[in-house]
Amino acid sequence: MRRWLLPWLACLLGFGAPAAPAAPERFDLKAVQALARRWFEARPLTRFGEWDPARRRALLEEVRALGPLPEGRLEAIVEVLRKEARRHVPRATGTLDTPYGPATWIQRGRGGPKEGLVLGLHGGGEGAGSASEAAGNWTPARHLCFYPQGIRLVHDTWNSVHGERFLLTLIEVAKVHHDIDPDRVYAVGFSMGGTGSMFLAGRHPDLLAGAIPAHGVIAARGGSKVVDEAAVGDLEHGLLPNLRHVALWFYTGELDRNCEPGTFKKAWTVLQGLRAAGDGGYDRIRFHLDPERAHAFPPGEPAKGLQWVLAERRVTHPRRLTWEVNDAPWPWPDDADQGKARRFVKRWFYWLHCAHPSDRLRVEASIAEEEGRTVVRIDAPGAFREDFTVYLCPELADPAREVEVRFGGEVAWRGRPGPDLVSVFESYDARLDRRLVYDRRIVLPE
Repeated sequence: MRRWLLPWLACLLGFGAPAAPAAPERFDLKAVQALARRWFEARPLTRFGEWDPARRRALLEEVRALGPLPEGRLEAIVEVLRKEARRHVPRATGTLDTPYGPATWIQRGRGGPKEGLVLGLHGGGEGAGSASEAAGNWTPARHLCFYPQGIRLVHDTWNSVHGERFLLTLIEVAKVHHDIDPDRVYAVGFSMGGTGSMFLAGRHPDLLAGAIPAHGVIAARGGSKVVDEAAVGDLEHGLLPNLRHVALWFYTGELDRNCEPGTFKKAWTVLQGLRAAGDGGYDRIRFHLDPERAHAFPPGEPAKGLQWVLAERRVTHPRRLTWEVNDAPWPWPDDADQGKARRFVKRWFYWLHCAHPSDRLRVEASIAEEEGRTVVRIDAPGAFREDFTVYLCPELADPAREVEVRFGGEVAWRGRPGPDLVSVFESYDARLDRRLVYDRRIVLPE
């Protein structure tokens, strides 16, 4: 076979990619800044809004038109994006406009790059719950603390459409305007707050370093008001398997009849099984069951749990992922949600993006160095490989090495992805996180 046919045939079969175009020696940061300003002017102000798809596509074409990105410019571009984000993300200090009306929270601490964020979630239920309860219980030093007030006081309010979007917005406010360390974000709470902190950790493990779910429950088939583990139905999917890299300190009482202990006991059994599988992870999870405790903090808590979890840091770029999708978590939207907001669709999971995540999709992915190349493996039974994009940065993969992506055991892509602005814009926009950002990507072919 003639040599000139080999590269063409490799691309045709999906095993390779054209060489990345040579990056310019100079790069126009002013042009990037001007475009970034228009990007954030068009971006929804909070996580309660949605991008206009046509406007976003047009802006991405403008980003692409700026040309190749030089190696080693990721941090500089991120700083440009952060500066423009500060101009447009609401500079809220205790109240925020939402489609449901004002959302409020109690704030303590000032933030800064040496501080983390603690989200203290209050307990309660239908018609009950106050941010002052959480503010009185969860009082760590040297951290920015947000104690949000439930927008609608319903059962499991933090797991709801409005509760989830409120918490995601607060995390972005803390990262953009208070400049907190994004590798030190924690969710803590008691009772309904414990239910919410477990939910947030399972749904968004890529955003958290750790969580303290205290005396809460997990949604389960047949209901969560169960004392005995053996009587618990299937726990809600899309939560526990995702906790591979999260530091979790959770506890409950055998005599608790406000939030019965059955689902937490079963969760511990499930998590122990995941750890015993032997493929790594789930090793920063601690559980305590007090046989004589009702609905109250055990002796030494919450100080003991705070001391442990606040010493933990996020695993920002893990080399192994487990992602189980739940596209309609409990509680489902009710009549009061109609016309205001719909359930947040989670398409990003650390360095992996799925355009169409279907309910109960289970993704196992890994990155490893093998025989001088970076090998990415993705197993997602029932999914289309063209729905997936792999995002990379120097911390994950040596830019000088070839990358091979295997989907379902078959080679789907091989080549050296070059840095590009689209990757930086897209990944920063997804979470407004200066650490969880990438400068190259691999879009898997059909």
